[in-house]
Amino acid sequence: MKRSVSLAVASILLAGCGAKADQAEPTTSQLPDTTSTTVVDEASTTTTLSTSSSTAPPRTTTAPTTTVVGSGAVAYSTKVIGQLAAVVDLTQRDSSDAFFYVVSRNGTIERWRTNGTRIDTVLDISASTTGEGERGLLGLTFRRIVNKWEAFINFTDLAGNTVISRFDVSDDGTFLMGSSPTGTTILSINQPYSNHNGGAVVVGPDNMLYIGMGDGGSANDPERRALDTSQLLGKILRINPRTNGYDIPANNPYTNVAGARAEIWAIGVRNPWRFNFDTFGNIWIADVGQNQWEEVSIGRGTKKVPGGRGASFGWSAYEGTHRFNEDVASPNSVRPVFEYEHKNGACSISGSAIGTNIITPGRAGWYFFGDYCTGEVTALLTDGTSTVATEIAAKQMGNITAVRSTSEAMFVLSVDGMVRQLISTRK
Repeated sequence: MKRSVSLAVASILLAGCGAKADQAEPTTSQLPDTTSTTVVDEASTTTTLSTSSSTAPPRTTTAPTTTVVGSGAVAYSTKVIGQLAAVVDLTQRDSSDAFFYVVSRNGTIERWRTNGTRIDTVLDISASTTGEGERGLLGLTFRRIVNKWEAFINFTDLAGNTVISRFDVSDDGTFLMGSSPTGTTILSINQPYSNHNGGAVVVGPDNMLYIGMGDGGSANDPERRALDTSQLLGKILRINPRTNGYDIPANNPYTNVAGARAEIWAIGVRNPWRFNFDTFGNIWIADVGQNQWEEVSIGRGTKKVPGGRGASFGWSAYEGTHRFNEDVASPNSVRPVFEYEHKNGACSISGSAIGTNIITPGRAGWYFFGDYCTGEVTALLTDGTSTVATEIAAKQMGNITAVRSTSEAMFVLSVDGMVRQLISTRK
């Protein structure tokens, strides 16, 4: 059996160029003082993705016709802009806001000005969660419905179960608190083990809510949940939240499949801690591996029907491109566009942000991720089926929990609380 995928992603590579070509790029004089600098030339960093191993069956891919525009050398630098204990997420409500939100696994959300100055704490659920291990307050996103804003959080409750809850948000960006400090529960999912809780919540280009769910934890997908469509664990979910509860969108792929959960959008993920949609609707998933391989996968999509619909990303039949659990199959699963091995201290991928002309001049369309153990940030260029180039964008960032971005800047978050801006400057 073969795993196959056809991804047309010329648009992915130029996402920043096409989406924000009318915005002026910052000049060197506009950049803040920096603490470290690395100069990288694109021509010296080209690599080829390994697509098979001795234990994996052969794969076939249909390569799209793309034009990769080389953007030359850049200088990368970082600057500490602030600190929040156990920081795990950073997000912006709207590009017009002069602030963004910073999330602590311990249960708090702060608003910061773009220079890192703290404004206030908009949410504190520390009494309702625990920030130990892979639990706690894990993700935040915003959605605009007509002229009103709402926020969604992903956290584990004191029993260790996943809770997706909702808050109304005022025009000034503060949360409107109701009777419950944790908001209105939209969805609750039992967790059999303490790890692999996922954590990402993302509002897609279709204004639906997407939720990244890990496979339930322990190790090796012991109950084989990730490919089981009767289970919500090991999936990307898609729902349309209401003020209370949620609706299931009519075009979800499993709405008419007997025995399957209709909330499922995609299957076969191990622990999708962070995932993104680009401006064209493609989904990029940084999926944390098991024993040996970390991976980045892309699902082709549009703004109306975002990427990943009905896809399998292979776990636990595969870890990356390598056969894993032999007693389950995923013959048509999407193969990763990039994988890296647990060598030289690498252990866990921490996604992710997509570069644009504004936030990463010279690296529009590149995908940025960190590794929790090495403290390195890698920038990746792909043609949609394999790797075109990679380069190290930052080193010695500590235990990286996430790489995130707003409309104006990219940031590296680490478990010691440091929030650093990652800056690229054309050479």
